[in-house]
Amino acid sequence: MTDPPDLSGRSPLQREFIHDLVQGVTDYAIFVLDPDGHVMTWNAGAERLKGYRAEDIIGRHFSCFYLPEDVEAELPDQELAIAMSDGHFEDEGWRLRSDGSTFWANVVITVIRGADGRLTGFGKVTRDLSERRRGEAALRDSEERFRLLVTGVSDYAIFLLRADGTIDTWNLGAERLKGYPAAEIVGQHFSVFYTEEDRRQGVPDQGLREALEHGRWESEGWRVRRDGSRFWANVIITALRNAHGEHCGFAKVTRDLTDRKRGEDALRGVLEREREASARLAELDGMKTELVAVIAHDLRGPVNVVQHLLQMMLTDWAGITDDKKLELLERAAKRAVAVSEFVDDAFDVVQIEAGELRVVSTPFDIADAVHAVTDDAAVTNPDRRLVIDVGAGTKVVGDERRTWQVLANLVSNAIKFSPPDSPIELDVRRDGAEVTVTVTDHGPGIPELQQPLLFRRFVRLPQSAHVPGSGIGLFIARSLVEAQAGRMWLRSADGEGATFGFALPAATSAA
Repeated sequence: MTDPPDLSGRSPLQREFIHDLVQGVTDYAIFVLDPDGHVMTWNAGAERLKGYRAEDIIGRHFSCFYLPEDVEAELPDQELAIAMSDGHFEDEGWRLRSDGSTFWANVVITVIRGADGRLTGFGKVTRDLSERRRGEAALRDSEERFRLLVTGVSDYAIFLLRADGTIDTWNLGAERLKGYPAAEIVGQHFSVFYTEEDRRQGVPDQGLREALEHGRWESEGWRVRRDGSRFWANVIITALRNAHGEHCGFAKVTRDLTDRKRGEDALRGVLEREREASARLAELDGMKTELVAVIAHDLRGPVNVVQHLLQMMLTDWAGITDDKKLELLERAAKRAVAVSEFVDDAFDVVQIEAGELRVVSTPFDIADAVHAVTDDAAVTNPDRRLVIDVGAGTKVVGDERRTWQVLANLVSNAIKFSPPDSPIELDVRRDGAEVTVTVTDHGPGIPELQQPLLFRRFVRLPQSAHVPGSGIGLFIARSLVEAQAGRMWLRSADGEGATFGFALPAATSAA
């Protein structure tokens, strides 16, 4: 690398020190040009900033750092000429790196003369100010966009207040929302927008104090337009401070929320009416549940007596010869059993709705319950074919009596809702931590849209109108299964039969 030219008044030791110091600088490109502008020296900062190694750039004209249009305009030669005339030259502009990329540079060119005053070259220092340049450009763009935004916004009133609360600026949204043209309102105190009641209570001044103390203040309330009409406003006041932290005013943003306010008021009215209606319905529902409980309680005794008397009559009059009377007596006994079952179901519904349904969980083999139910069904329906498939490991934890009740309901429904010559299929299987039971019939099936209705209380589908029932069996069945930490489901399609299934926790050795 070529040494810099001799500097007047410097000893060789001083020149060596200055040379080493300059060479070690990495944040500035510092190099020397000969009188014609060719690069003579090159430091580490120049290599980092411009991308050229010393052996690649020394001897080349420094115009290679300039944009083609600047070279064509002879800008490099003009800079050297000004430096020779004034002793130095400083400027900012775009410069080129070795890879063709550009950066914003601050350039200082200083004339170097020998002891005799003869020009020996130029010292050149270059700094990369790209980040500052981008920041300044971004700031300018941001300020311009903000100015356009504020002045052009029509949905928000955005304006500035002086420190005493008088209006200093006024945008299009403020004019549209409040009705004042800028020429009329600028210079007035912003309390003109508040209701008389708020002014008496000092609300405007309170807002300024809060904003000054906490930085911002937000509130909602009624505000007044130029024509005296009112609107419901959301208001944000922000305290403004200059670079020295001194308070210099406030920014104020106002939105018209009248439609939202009216909607909220209307919604509150609707919700209040719904709350009152819901409370009334709950009261009526409670009265209905209480009525069902009272009726079921009062019926249980007489029904049990009638059922008992009819069974006694059937037993004592087994030798009756009048077939018609015997048939009527048997039908009466069956109806008494049905009424007794309905009373029991009504009690279950009352307990379920009151949250008082109790189950006693113990280990038992659910296959035994399946066989017990199907044996009973075979006695009352001797012509129906019941197909049972039981796998291994069918012991569960639950309430055996309540599980029998669930099975009896599902089997009874399958028999009632399927053709007399079709089989009823029961499947019992261990499935992981559960034991599943399914009851499948080959009846008309249940349309998908109607399936969620089946498990509601006192709901009967149109196609079941010809079949006797109260519409609470499946509601009770699912409630009983869920009370035993189980789950119930239905798979069916219109015209393809139905499969009702439920699962209970499988018994383990620990249980």
